[in-house]
Amino acid sequence: MRRYLPFVLIALVVLFGAQVLFKKKTTGSTAATIAAQTIGATNLIGKGEQAYKTARGRFTSNLADLLQLEPQLANDVAGLSVELDASTDGHTYLAQVTSSVLTLTRTFDDTKLTSQSCAVLKSGSGVACPGQKP
Repeated sequence: MRRYLPFVLIALVVLFGAQVLFKKKTTGSTAATIAAQTIGATNLIGKGEQAYKTARGRFTSNLADLLQLEPQLANDVAGLSVELDASTDGHTYLAQVTSSVLTLTRTFDDTKLTSQSCAVLKSGSGVACPGQKP
């Protein structure tokens, strides 16, 4: 058994070495793509909320209401967490969109942006909050 031990060790090293060398690259979304999707979805939500307010005189806290006005939004929010909240009188709303790399929160009072916050959850190439350089 002792004389076969070096051959067994060499075989294991070759096996693990081959796995590392021939490892397939993942084809999933990059961090930059996910960050852009998060920002794009936040912008579409804002556009939809403004259109909803123009049509009905108030903001909505239901994402489903916005899908009628912005059909592209359904594709853009896939894989994202979206929270909407509108005030009782419908003149103010808060939208928070979170992905695996970025969270973006915006508050509007009628048509005026009253606050915006952004946090990078996972840094990477091309990941930055709106208005900042990646």
